[in-house]
Amino acid sequence: MQWFSHIWSLSPFNQLAHLGFEQFKNWPDCEDLNRLAPLSKRFVAQDELNDETDYYEQIIFKQHLIPTRLANWHDLFNAAIWLNFPLSKAELNHQHIEDINQYGLHPRTPRRNRITHFDECGVVLVYRDELIPQLLREHQWHKAFVQHRDQWGSKVDALIFGHANYEMLLQPYIGLTGKFLALPVQDEFWHACPTQKYRLVDQALLDYLRTNPLADKGRLSPLPLLGIPGWWAENERSEFYQNKNYFMPKR
Repeated sequence: MQWFSHIWSLSPFNQLAHLGFEQFKNWPDCEDLNRLAPLSKRFVAQDELNDETDYYEQIIFKQHLIPTRLANWHDLFNAAIWLNFPLSKAELNHQHIEDINQYGLHPRTPRRNRITHFDECGVVLVYRDELIPQLLREHQWHKAFVQHRDQWGSKVDALIFGHANYEMLLQPYIGLTGKFLALPVQDEFWHACPTQKYRLVDQALLDYLRTNPLADKGRLSPLPLLGIPGWWAENERSEFYQNKNYFMPKR
């Protein structure tokens, strides 16, 4: 895979800029990743675990190791989410293990499927005014993205949690959709530096995940990622949101 050193200044990859990826001229290894921020778990190259018999989630939980394929965008972005949301990622890992211990590895429980869906494609929609999250749940796309566009960045913001979102945004396409959980945040969030913002959101998300929302079907709502202001140049035109094959009306 090709390393792109220019993306960290582009939205939404600039959400990761504070982690320091722009310092790398080529693919970082696991020791590079481990030096970026202190974690209770350590990134380890997948190749070092070829003889491991435990399942991925079990390795993370029991050995405090995060198996990581090198020179791989999917796993690099997963590492970035661990760095930004260490408490929340650990909680989701714990919930996987709870279900594995109770029900076995296979078949996967509905909760584990929803955890994985959020882990891969999730977006944390932080807000201090619930208007936009409610409009998005109702698929009122034009109102949420056009009529109330000025609220984005001041009263609502979208933080990527699902590492597959980042990978797919390297080659964006019409139809690219994440799944969001809406989360109220304190006023200090809107004035904080990026590192502090993620600390606040990680703690708030941890508290919410501990209420077990992903046990219930329907908690995750679709979010057309290319509709988010600033993420795609074409959405500067209000006509962009008239594509009902992408911005689907609610059933």
